[in-house]
Amino acid sequence: MSATLNLTEVLSSLQDAMTKDGSISTGHRSFYTTFRGQIDAHPGTFLPTDIEILMENARREMAGEVSDEDYEGFVEAVLSKIGIKERLEFKAKEDANMRSEEEIAAMVKQAEEEARAKVQAEFRLKAAAEAAAKNPPAATPVAAPSAGDVEAMVKEKAAKAAEEARKIAEQAATKAETESKEQLRKQEHESAMAEIESVRKAAEEEITRLKAETEAQIATVEAERVRAQAEAAARAAEVEARRIAEAELEQAKKQAEAELEAAQQEAKQAQAALEAEAERLRVEQEAAARAAEDDARRAAEAEDLRVEQEKIQAEAELDQARKQAEAELDQARRQAEADLAAARLEAQQATEALQAESEALRSEEAAEAERLRAEEEAAAAEPEEKEVPELPPLDGSAPPLPPVEQPSKINIPVVLAASGGAIALCVAAFVFIL
Repeated sequence: MSATLNLTEVLSSLQDAMTKDGSISTGHRSFYTTFRGQIDAHPGTFLPTDIEILMENARREMAGEVSDEDYEGFVEAVLSKIGIKERLEFKAKEDANMRSEEEIAAMVKQAEEEARAKVQAEFRLKAAAEAAAKNPPAATPVAAPSAGDVEAMVKEKAAKAAEEARKIAEQAATKAETESKEQLRKQEHESAMAEIESVRKAAEEEITRLKAETEAQIATVEAERVRAQAEAAARAAEVEARRIAEAELEQAKKQAEAELEAAQQEAKQAQAALEAEAERLRVEQEAAARAAEDDARRAAEAEDLRVEQEKIQAEAELDQARKQAEAELDQARRQAEADLAAARLEAQQATEALQAESEALRSEEAAEAERLRAEEEAAAAEPEEKEVPELPPLDGSAPPLPPVEQPSKINIPVVLAASGGAIALCVAAFVFIL
């Protein structure tokens, strides 16, 4: 990289230095605007000395103030675009040129003084010789040379001395530049070695830091993995418990529905059996009455030749028998209807009890579902850093889980057995009466 800068690099580095805190102050903005005007007015590229001069001018001309610390940071940010080697070379060249100019000026001044003294001495010697040649016996005063003559001869001698001094200064500058380059190479070597050592130490420190951070991250990941496993196990246990509870509830529901359906079916069968038995008894009574009537009629026809008295007696006996049979049939029918009504009432009560139990099971099921939903919403509303309950130990020393309470049920088989027994007793009593 050459020791020159362009407009983009200068302004970009200055903007970066001003906005390193994320914002730019009013004073910094004024300095940037003034410096930008200085840059726009400067043609071509810029040497570091030009940049420093422009920045000093901008600081003097800006509206407001910039602290020394901020100003030095701006200068360092802009000049950081030039490499260290180039900056040292430029500085050494400037120092050598300055020394050469000072040495040349000193040598020219010394040469002028020596030439002036030499010319004055020559003029005095020359004047003394001329005076001695003209007037040897008597001493005459020596005329001093004129100032113009002395000045002309001094300038001539000074020009020659300056030329010789310039040549000597150029040789000294070349030698100084060579020595500065050698010193610069030595400094660069030492700086490179120091930088390598610094980089090595920084690398070792970075490796140590990365190792510590990696170990900390591994420990964090391991702790997170253990916590995730514990949460997963707890969620799995909760899901399994919910599944078992739902399965048991579903099984109890199906069993209650099956028992209710069986009870209703048995009640229907009992009612149908009672109705069939009543119909059979009615048919048999009617058949018996018709048979008795037929027998009586045949007997009456067969005994038609008998005396009218026997016929009347037979008809009276038949009428009495019919009335008795009708009374017994009516009594048996009323008894059967009463027994049937009682059986129907018991079956209806059993059916209503089963329906009430089914409704209670449905209510318990709805309440259980509502409770589970509320628990899930509460669990979802809890923060992520909630404490996970500890799992029970694996050696079996944890207390057993409380038993799940089964919903209360009516002893359906007992009810059905009682209903069946009552119906059987009614049928047996009806048959016994007949």
